[in-house]
Amino acid sequence: MNVIKRGICLIIFCLPLYLIRFEIFKIPTTVLELLIYVLFVLWLVNKGYKGLWMALKHERLLIWGTLLLLLGVSVATLFSWNLRLSAGIWKAWFIDPILFFAVFITVIKKEGIKRVFDSLLLSGLVVAIISLIYLICGNLNYQGRLQGIFNSPNYLAMYLAVPLLLSLWSAFRLPLEFPLDSSHEGLKGVLRGIYVAISLIMIIVLFFTKSFGVLFGLSIALGFAAIVFLYGKNKKKIALSVLILGFALIFVLGLWKIQSLEGLKSFDARFIIWEKAIDAFLENPITGIGPGTFEYYFPPYPKWGVPQPHNVFLAFLIQTGLVGFVGFVLLLIWFYKNNAKNLALLCLMTYVLAHGLVDTTYWKNDLSVIFWVIIGVAVILQFYRIKQSVSLIDEE
Repeated sequence: MNVIKRGICLIIFCLPLYLIRFEIFKIPTTVLELLIYVLFVLWLVNKGYKGLWMALKHERLLIWGTLLLLLGVSVATLFSWNLRLSAGIWKAWFIDPILFFAVFITVIKKEGIKRVFDSLLLSGLVVAIISLIYLICGNLNYQGRLQGIFNSPNYLAMYLAVPLLLSLWSAFRLPLEFPLDSSHEGLKGVLRGIYVAISLIMIIVLFFTKSFGVLFGLSIALGFAAIVFLYGKNKKKIALSVLILGFALIFVLGLWKIQSLEGLKSFDARFIIWEKAIDAFLENPITGIGPGTFEYYFPPYPKWGVPQPHNVFLAFLIQTGLVGFVGFVLLLIWFYKNNAKNLALLCLMTYVLAHGLVDTTYWKNDLSVIFWVIIGVAVILQFYRIKQSVSLIDEE
């Protein structure tokens, strides 16, 4: 299982490799997909599936949410007018991440969560450094926005947001429900300085993406974390809250610097898109319009396309139908119900949903895996909580 654990961390580090695309027997795929399939086969060979029921047997709401989501997106795919396109998204953004999720929750233990998050943090740092090189070389898109190796500035911003939150979390040394690596206790100050430096690098890159959505999402997530900390009376908590609020304020001020496309404000453009998305849902409430087809459903728009409806909830509603949308909502209900006291995970998911109000923070290869990693960590921690409760009852 050690090989599989390393494979999980490797895949998380290599999430941007979905950008390397090719075909096998005329079936489109990516390097990231192949890595997930190899990992899944190794997991099957090692009979890792035996632990799947043990991890999920108490999580009926999660199971129902996942099944309804898969059912909804599968039906939407079958009824899609562009079956090849929708099937590709069904495979890459739903089947692959859920396969990875199944391996993740049966292999990673509580003490391994920090290593998983470090892999994502390191991946974000590498992407941020490469993006800085693009910035220094003046390699920006036609709008003067930084997008690095990605196809859009928003894609770069969305990928870096979660690693940034993890970096800030580590820099502040905030309490976590999973254990931190204590092998370098004497170097706390140095490590904190490193995390602060990493955070600053990512913040610089994020500002040059000029992404309204990521700044909005981070402001909400950090403000949420600060309010929770201010609820305590401990002076250290108050000091940490001020620092977090300071970062939140930086992102709020950055919102004022974001300029829209072709003279339109970002929200003005999004209102037009959301109106069309609602029309699409009303026409196809059960089957949806098929994953990935919104760009073709939306009428031609001057100089910029609309591949997604710029709202994660509308994206699920119109591309998985009512059934898939209900499944997605059940997943969120399960998550918040079982992680009310885990500030780290709450902050990550709050960012995803807050940013998701103005962007589609799930509907991409790397983002869908990150979403299921967050859910997976919640499953692992919930399993240990239940196990601990049973142990206490047995002792009594």
